[in-house]
Amino acid sequence: MAGGTPRPTRRGWGLLASGAVLCVGALGLGYLAPGALGALAFPTVALAMALARQPRATRVHRRITNARVHAGESVTVILEMDGAEEGRVTAAERVTAPAGTFVLPLGRARAQIRYELTAQRRGVLEVGPLSLVRTDPLGLVRATRRADDETVQVLVHPRHHELAVLSAAGVGGRDTSAAATRATEGAFAGLREHAPGDDVRQIHWRTSARRGRLMVREHADSPQPGVTVLVDDRRGPAELDDLAEVAASIVLSGPDLPIDLRLAGGKYSPAAAGVSAHLDLLAEAAARPDADFPTACARLRSAPTGRAVVLLPAGAAPEDTAAALDALAVRRGLSLVALIGPASGAEPPAPPPGVRLLEAQTPEAFATGWNQSRWWTR
Repeated sequence: MAGGTPRPTRRGWGLLASGAVLCVGALGLGYLAPGALGALAFPTVALAMALARQPRATRVHRRITNARVHAGESVTVILEMDGAEEGRVTAAERVTAPAGTFVLPLGRARAQIRYELTAQRRGVLEVGPLSLVRTDPLGLVRATRRADDETVQVLVHPRHHELAVLSAAGVGGRDTSAAATRATEGAFAGLREHAPGDDVRQIHWRTSARRGRLMVREHADSPQPGVTVLVDDRRGPAELDDLAEVAASIVLSGPDLPIDLRLAGGKYSPAAAGVSAHLDLLAEAAARPDADFPTACARLRSAPTGRAVVLLPAGAAPEDTAAALDALAVRRGLSLVALIGPASGAEPPAPPPGVRLLEAQTPEAFATGWNQSRWWTR
């Protein structure tokens, strides 16, 4: 736990400066009474420093109600302080959000403090550490002690929109049955311990009961198609937030449909990881301006069966759009290249057969275009 010596507040520095000016000016002009009055500022601030002693050490335990929320939702933070000091001691929490870092005043320190944070944007929300602050009765001096060094993280998943469900077949929509969906899981390959993000439907309850821990079925890779989503993560937060919102909408459009999620920067969440892992990847995604986008598109050629979606900002260079279209042209499933954001003015290349180009200024407009396209969702 870190602390600091008492320091004058803005009011305290103002009093010292005023006292110095009054003291020097009055004495210089021969007025003793005003000079003596100005000199009183210094012992007053010294007394305030003695009163504003450093808060005593306090043990802090921090809990959150949910480690994963969607943008726009709230998370409740509960602080339990062992040995919280009463009196003129207030608490303040440091919060690091995607938009920047700020200090959240929490009022008087007490045994338990409960407050809510609203996650405005996709990203990682880091809460903590907590600081305890004591001021003198006049607010002239402040003493601060950092109560803990621990932080908790909240993953803020992107917003999403309702999309028409894709067929499971991926090649012309030949088969949308549950059997086709199950076939994409591949052959049974064995059991392993449950990991965060695993589909609860894959839990093998009999083995879990026998071993005393959750075990899930693992399946071998299958040539049956699903959907591959590639997100261009080279741009700044504004563009990336929109692309992540669109990608989250696709991920949540069909929970039974295998979806591989890839970022151009190299991060990857396979279909077996599950929806939660996909959303975690989108929450943590940060701009990678050095990402090799043409190479990321070229990887889509290695598994040419099934649908694919490539998400680009509308301001992408025409050659980037062309690289995505060329990579999808060899796939045997219906594929889509989406340009999200205000139109850049440059005319995108014409898509090859079997590939659709969708331009949308906002994620909401993308959802409208997706849902109106029977060609794509059949």
